[in-house]
Amino acid sequence: MARRFTFPRLTTILVVSAIGLTACSETTTTTTSSPAIIQGDSQVEKELRSAARAMQKTILQGTAAGAATGGLLDITLGDDDDGGTGFAIGGLAGASAGTYVALIQRKFTRRARRLKAVKTDLDRNAAEMQATINVMNAALVAQKNELASLRLQAAAGEATEEQVAREVAEAQNNLGQMQLAIQGASVREQEFAATRDLTKRKRDDQAPIDPDLQQLAGRIAEMKAIANDLATSL
Repeated sequence: MARRFTFPRLTTILVVSAIGLTACSETTTTTTSSPAIIQGDSQVEKELRSAARAMQKTILQGTAAGAATGGLLDITLGDDDDGGTGFAIGGLAGASAGTYVALIQRKFTRRARRLKAVKTDLDRNAAEMQATINVMNAALVAQKNELASLRLQAAAGEATEEQVAREVAEAQNNLGQMQLAIQGASVREQEFAATRDLTKRKRDDQAPIDPDLQQLAGRIAEMKAIANDLATSL
């Protein structure tokens, strides 16, 4: 994609925290094969690849701050508005060692503390996802412009079909990077959703993080729309 056009460097702020957890068993790794790197990538393609790698990290590996870096266990049983919950919350279905929800359960026994930790991580994840969307949009525009230009040149006899084919291969690689980012975002969505019951009062149907989960789903839908737009241009 860097072959004929020069695109201004996109300043991308990926809110990614490098986290060193003491217990290796508390880190879950998502392993997905990455599309091959094509030589001569443009700046926006490099940033897309970097964003996709970052989104492949789980919450524990990538964005967790309030929960994963908390050094002390909140050992106070129950809390002001949900008395008697305490460690009993650990019996919720789906909790297992090495997961984000399990870490929240172990480190924070009071609902207010759990909510604060999860909300902090949701906010950081939202910022990272928005930065990824910005990169994906920039890559989409650049790639579609390059493909359209090459196809016009090929129709006029000014470019070869081989050149068009190479550009299509680059576009497919970029699409693969977008799909990796979407996969990672979807895994994080599931991780956050698993903490929902930990953040709400027993008597409430709605959880305080429900609006955040809805926004997260909306960002994933936006990412999918960008990828679909690129796919239809191939």
